[in-house]
Amino acid sequence: MANATLIPLIDALLPQTQCGQCGHPGCAPYAQAIANGEAINHCVPGGQSTIDALARLLDKPSLPLDPAYGVTPEHRLVAFIREDECIGCTKCIQACPVDAIVGAAKQMHTIMIDECTGCDLCVAPCPVDCIDMVKGPDIPMTWHKASDEPLNADEQAAKDRADKARERFEALKARKAKLAEAKAARRPTSVVAKAANAGAADTSALMIAAALARSQLKKTEKQIAALSARGEEVSHLEARLPELNEAVQEAEAALAKAKAPGSKRVRTTGAL
Repeated sequence: MANATLIPLIDALLPQTQCGQCGHPGCAPYAQAIANGEAINHCVPGGQSTIDALARLLDKPSLPLDPAYGVTPEHRLVAFIREDECIGCTKCIQACPVDAIVGAAKQMHTIMIDECTGCDLCVAPCPVDCIDMVKGPDIPMTWHKASDEPLNADEQAAKDRADKARERFEALKARKAKLAEAKAARRPTSVVAKAANAGAADTSALMIAAALARSQLKKTEKQIAALSARGEEVSHLEARLPELNEAVQEAEAALAKAKAPGSKRVRTTGAL
């Protein structure tokens, strides 16, 4: 079976906590890694039943959970914000991979328990340590059976919850990519163009334009590195690199021309 066909089948067996304990930024990237040969026993929240299900799918021997990645909890965990201590910093909202936290800057935040996957990613960023991991709903983390018999009510609830978490994770990732694309589109080319069109005489404007162009290029390169590390889409940003490099070269060339011996240098100070 080709890797591309395997990946969604593997991902469908993972619990969709998007916790990263496996060493990948989400369940789908781990599914891709498994399809490419990585060990099947790195999913901590999925535990032994998920490992066994992966072994059956891939026709491999089952393995015990690798203890280097953690210990499977005895029951489902969810995050809980002690709301009277929350300062509204939004750091937990930014960390949540399934958009399960509501709130606004300087306003109290709340966890949507039915959407929380128990990933634990919101705990560490909290500057006032007001988030706890507590026992969640009595729904199992997994739903896998060795046979083809129908799922019982609890198992179906676990599968439905995982499917919903996958949808929220993908929706949030798509929204972040769209925001990043819109932000990248707001480049300071207008400043570069205005400075260049103002004439080689205005060296101060050209210096600012060159600095802005370099800053935008470096910022985009950092965005690409950060998103790539999280396994997110970066092609829309990479497509802009030639344009940004060209803007830097144009601005620096205009500045060099203005500074060349014999050029007339004038600082724009406004009408007298």
